[in-house]
Amino acid sequence: MPLLTAETFSLQFNNRPCYPKRTYLCYQLMPQNGSTPTRGYFKNKNNRHAEICFIDKIESMGLDKTQCYEVTCYLTWSPCPSCAQKLVAFAKAQVHLNLRIFASRLYYHWLLSCKKGLQLLWQSQIPVEVMGLPEFTDCWENFVDHGKPPPFNPSEKLQELGERSRSIKRRLEKIKSLVVDNLGTDLRNLQLGPGSPSSSRSHWR
Repeated sequence: MPLLTAETFSLQFNNRPCYPKRTYLCYQLMPQNGSTPTRGYFKNKNNRHAEICFIDKIESMGLDKTQCYEVTCYLTWSPCPSCAQKLVAFAKAQVHLNLRIFASRLYYHWLLSCKKGLQLLWQSQIPVEVMGLPEFTDCWENFVDHGKPPPFNPSEKLQELGERSRSIKRRLEKIKSLVVDNLGTDLRNLQLGPGSPSSSRSHWR
């Protein structure tokens, strides 16, 4: 399979505040029968997002729908709102796939539309997490060409990425908490109902 260069990994998965805005998606498709996993990567080009290339690839593989698969994706950016919707539709159509997403950085996390995109994925049972040291290490080991020594110390680079991910994880947890709060509000509304005596009393308080 094609592999990333060490330089590309270092540049694109870099989670510093200043970084190139290009999306790479590395994926691993693992059959639950224990056979050899399929790996590959995509990058966005010509206004076609990496997530869409990934969806098209998986759909074209003609997977056995009586077989279950674990699919892990490592992205340089979390999905945009449009890609989040397409991933949800893809997962609903491919019920034999268990999709997990890890992102190095959060895409415009301060925008409401991007927050809602992440919330939609969680509510659709598609976990989205921030890459930590284990994920960066797995990505480095399985998706990077190690044919020649990289121009940096890999151990130090991975440790650095893992340490910087902590603040991004905290940011993501805050966005996740909004999902919990919204679910709690919806549940309370369902329990009380618009015309219940308790809701009337609470209105006057």
